[in-house]
Amino acid sequence: MGRLAQWAAATDWVGWLELGGSLGRGAGDELSDIDAGMGLTIEDVEGKLDAIEENVTRFGPVAGTLRQHFGPDTTHLIVVYRHGPQLSLVVSPASSRSGLPPEATALVDKVDRLATPIDRSRWDPTSDTRREWTFLACITAGDALKHAGRGQFWRAFASLSTARDHYLQLLAADEHVIFPQFGAVSLENAGLPVPSRLADTLIGSGDLESFGRAVRILVDLLQPYIGEHDLDQLVTAIRPAIRDGP
Repeated sequence: MGRLAQWAAATDWVGWLELGGSLGRGAGDELSDIDAGMGLTIEDVEGKLDAIEENVTRFGPVAGTLRQHFGPDTTHLIVVYRHGPQLSLVVSPASSRSGLPPEATALVDKVDRLATPIDRSRWDPTSDTRREWTFLACITAGDALKHAGRGQFWRAFASLSTARDHYLQLLAADEHVIFPQFGAVSLENAGLPVPSRLADTLIGSGDLESFGRAVRILVDLLQPYIGEHDLDQLVTAIRPAIRDGP
């Protein structure tokens, strides 16, 4: 991380560099990835990606790299080193940032874009977002039963996992943790427990018969949110077996 910060400080078209994730909040260990953001002071961000990749791949022997485009002017550069941490670097225009996110550390800030902390409430879900998470949890739970009924174990497993992830987002929002959209990640980062009954929704390999019980447990855990957003009819319409199945 020190070499990346030195390079960013010495490169005139790099406006700022921030460190996020577990390292950014001071809770990292030898297994932690380097989650970082970089803001460029030029308009042609895409045109500098080769130069950025060329420099960060000099920090150690590289196993592989990948670029993910997050939008017209934002790219996620992943660098996996053969030894040591993985670099996850989001590159965007310097003007895209108007402050420092919670649990992040400013390493370089030549343009004063990271000087003001961004209030954590920016990431708090609205009532509409909470309803969306609840709605999606319900329909993906119903999908899990549908796929299990067809004997499609992996599709059922994927749907149940998605439904469970939405429940964990709702739980994280209830616990007022930072970045509740990350669900289990944010809960565990905050050291908060997950209801023990959620473990009963885990399915063993090829065990199609357990999906009915798992989905009913999950819907029971979702019930406070189902009631809050008046979605009882949705649950019944999607899959009566959620409540009445084997």
